[in-house]
Amino acid sequence: MQAKRQFERDLFPWLGDRRLADIEPVELLATLRKIEERGAIETADRGLMLARQVWRYGVATGRVNRDITGDLKGALSPYRGKHFAAITDPDTLGKLLRAIKGYKGGPVVRAALRLAPLLFLRPGELRGASWAEIDLEAALWTIPAARMKRTKDGKENGRPHLVPRLPRPCISV
Repeated sequence: MQAKRQFERDLFPWLGDRRLADIEPVELLATLRKIEERGAIETADRGLMLARQVWRYGVATGRVNRDITGDLKGALSPYRGKHFAAITDPDTLGKLLRAIKGYKGGPVVRAALRLAPLLFLRPGELRGASWAEIDLEAALWTIPAARMKRTKDGKENGRPHLVPRLPRPCISV
């Protein structure tokens, strides 16, 4: 769904009514640069990735002779992801917890925000939770190994992740 929105917002307005075989690398680059110009470096990088998938599919299905996205390697500003440091200052942690408590959004997001600092899980692990994984009697949440972060070589670590002693106030959210 996110990819479709990006196509509709960033690529289709300039390239969407054209055949892949008719689009030149310089035209695709100009479209991606429009995204960069508004300061969305990561979005431009993701746009190139999506275009690469489309052109590869086009090559595989005989719609185009070659993948033009390879010509654009290094042409865009490199995206450097930001790492967010852990909050270690008690005053800053207090501000975060008060902000979470004051959140007025939907109940699902509100519950996730309240659980996150108690369970120390990645957002994807929390988002993918199912009631079948939670044992209320034992206050234990068992996250299957398949849903956990993979090792550096891309393999599962093979062990489920156990979240013991679920906080009692959170169970009845």
